[in-house]
Amino acid sequence: MASTNGARRDADKRVRLEAILETVCAIHLASFVTGPIPDRGGLMIVGPPGMLKSTAIDILDANYHNAVSVSNLNTTTLLQMQDQLQSGAVRSIVVPDLQALYAGDPRTVGRVEQAMMQLSAEGHRGASWQDPRFQRFTSRCTLFSAMTSKFFEKHTAQWSDSGFLRRFLWCAYRLEDPDTLMKALLQWQRAELGSVVIPSTPASGEIPDLLTVADREQIRMWIKHQPGPHEIQFALLCRAASVLTWHYKRRKIKRKAMTTLAEFSRTLHKDAALVRL
Repeated sequence: MASTNGARRDADKRVRLEAILETVCAIHLASFVTGPIPDRGGLMIVGPPGMLKSTAIDILDANYHNAVSVSNLNTTTLLQMQDQLQSGAVRSIVVPDLQALYAGDPRTVGRVEQAMMQLSAEGHRGASWQDPRFQRFTSRCTLFSAMTSKFFEKHTAQWSDSGFLRRFLWCAYRLEDPDTLMKALLQWQRAELGSVVIPSTPASGEIPDLLTVADREQIRMWIKHQPGPHEIQFALLCRAASVLTWHYKRRKIKRKAMTTLAEFSRTLHKDAALVRL
């Protein structure tokens, strides 16, 4: 009986990697859905080393012209991208390993952390040394990054105090079979990550809001274990649901967006999810 209950609990935590990849793409395109707040938010993936965390978000840089991957984010980088961020030419920034940003001067890290919070929420208006008397457009973008569980636990208290936590969805998982990657290498092959039909950027520049109140109530339940308050996370996941609904209808995919997100939502719970390839 105990083994049966354990197997059932594991089944409740299993997530296909395809569901995560589709949701990552939908979150990137979420800013094309109009909503009551302009905040962009973002997605942070947490897990042990070697669990395809960076791979899951690198799908954006490989498939979207308006997503940029940067190995090291700093004030200079952001200023160089300022025009593209303001115009919407760049809608998402991907930092494959967040820990790399924290390897330098703590004062520099603090400024970058503050800039990330502004970009994902109220908007970033440039560096502190730029003349504030001149009018500027506000920069916003969706942020994606990945980190180890140990790094996340080390910074949780500080991020909670600063408001960093509540601006992002925190997705935690590990591979159901930790030896998956090594087994593929023993066969001198890459691990099979499944196939995903990539949602395309809307030519019209807009994706309609396609959710019902019942859908939003369900999404609210999915994020209840996320760091609150939940307004930014809730709006982001609602927009992502509209993106997937729009995408499935256009591509005539016989799957419901809320079903995919229900599977992805297992990574948002208190217990980390198990990803199967």
